[in-house]
Amino acid sequence: MKRIIDRSKQIMGLITGVVLLVTSCAKDPVKVTGITLDKTDVEVQIGATANIIAFLTPADATNLTVSWRSASQSVATVENGIVTGVSLGTTTITAISQSDTTIKATCSVLITPSTGQVITVSGNITENTKWYSAAKYMLSGFVYVKNNATLTIEPGTVIKGVSTTKAALIIEKGSKIMALGTAGSPIVFTSDKPKGQRAYGDWGGLVICGQAPTNKHDGGIAGNGVAEGGIGSTYGGSVANDNSGVLQYVRIEFPGIGLTATANSEINGLTLYAVGSGTTIDHIQVSYSGDDSYEWFGGSVSSKYLVAFRGFDDDWDTDNGFIGKVQFFVSLRDPAQADQSTSNGFESDNDADGSTLTPFTAPLFVNGTVLGPLATPGTAMHAKYGHAMQIRRGSRTSIYNTVFAGWPKGLFIDGASGDSPAQATNNVLQIEKSVMAAMTSNYTTTSLATTETWYLDATRGNEIKSTNDLLMLTSPFNLTAPDFRPATNSPLLTGASFTNTRLTDAFFTSVTYRGAFGTTNWTAGWCNFDPQNTDY
Repeated sequence: MKRIIDRSKQIMGLITGVVLLVTSCAKDPVKVTGITLDKTDVEVQIGATANIIAFLTPADATNLTVSWRSASQSVATVENGIVTGVSLGTTTITAISQSDTTIKATCSVLITPSTGQVITVSGNITENTKWYSAAKYMLSGFVYVKNNATLTIEPGTVIKGVSTTKAALIIEKGSKIMALGTAGSPIVFTSDKPKGQRAYGDWGGLVICGQAPTNKHDGGIAGNGVAEGGIGSTYGGSVANDNSGVLQYVRIEFPGIGLTATANSEINGLTLYAVGSGTTIDHIQVSYSGDDSYEWFGGSVSSKYLVAFRGFDDDWDTDNGFIGKVQFFVSLRDPAQADQSTSNGFESDNDADGSTLTPFTAPLFVNGTVLGPLATPGTAMHAKYGHAMQIRRGSRTSIYNTVFAGWPKGLFIDGASGDSPAQATNNVLQIEKSVMAAMTSNYTTTSLATTETWYLDATRGNEIKSTNDLLMLTSPFNLTAPDFRPATNSPLLTGASFTNTRLTDAFFTSVTYRGAFGTTNWTAGWCNFDPQNTDY
């Protein structure tokens, strides 16, 4: 019996040892020490989803469960790492280790518009803002970008001005517009009306106010200007290289309206108030503007590849001390449309009074093609068409390597107010290596009797052609599909010059041809010469 009891004790001891051995060999729980996400930033459209994956360290942790949180469920929700866009805005998605809630990782989420979403914009933009090509933006009334904010616009974005509101986009001093379109995806500002119903002046236009010098003196303050027509934004300063942003591959269609009954109270297609040379402007098309296509009020910004198409008033209007440079520019007119104030190719003033306030209006325009209403001498045209060039009121605008064709009147150096004729005589105002063709009258000489002698002086290298055909341009007066390039053997393929010391600036591209085009059509792909019939 005793032997049996001893044997039982031995067995129990053995069992106890085994249990202790098994217990001592069991693994301790493996703790989570870190968490990372496969994304730190995510963009999601409204109604769309994006997946965020969490990785816990170590991979063999006992509890790999993650909880997800959105800082703003009104902007985006999250479930098991799947983020759903709810409304425009930003939020933070946080992944939290369930085993240790102090261990977490975050992802910044930006919710962007859904494809085709219509967004109405009004009032003030006071913080950095981005507009997306997926949406359609509707400008209602005056929309101001202010408070040093930057408005960034994606390539391919369409912005429509609400036609009943005199809509305009106004970039104020210190703020910027970053509108970087591409040749394949230009940014388009246009009318809100359906195709076939659009018209001149359906909306206001694009206005940029900078801090470069101007000779304006509004409020009795030298160098200070106030934008016309109740816009109220101020412009001007001493920052010649002021930077208002970038405009590249941008179309502006059906803009340009009178804002009040007061004279000179309009918005143009593109209005540049004292914009500085730090600003980039190239590849711009203004079409069907109800006022000037382009107008500069002081400033020093330089531009390339500009198109003014079927404008109502002037194509290239410079005032109040503009001293910038422009190269490669083309304008084409609709013979049936002109402004009651008389429509010109160039119109240039030092200021409205013809004063000698400085800085003087003295821009350099190089390599342009400026086409008037007269494709042929018999073309019917509006009675209010004026001059290819009316340089007046003390302006010192100078023009080189440029072609003017089909205007009822050619050159008018106007001295009714100001000293522009004297500036021409003194060779401050210059026109060189340029051509006037098919003018009904080449010169208006009421202020400068020697205009013809001055223009044809051999040192200037200018020419007169009796008809447009002699220019040998491909299809320049076609109102829906123009081709402004010189044909083979055109006299315009040669004759340009950049030996004038004014043209040695690195901004200028030295070319052999006169006019805006050689053999390359730089309007191809991004310009639209039939916006009336385009679906937007």
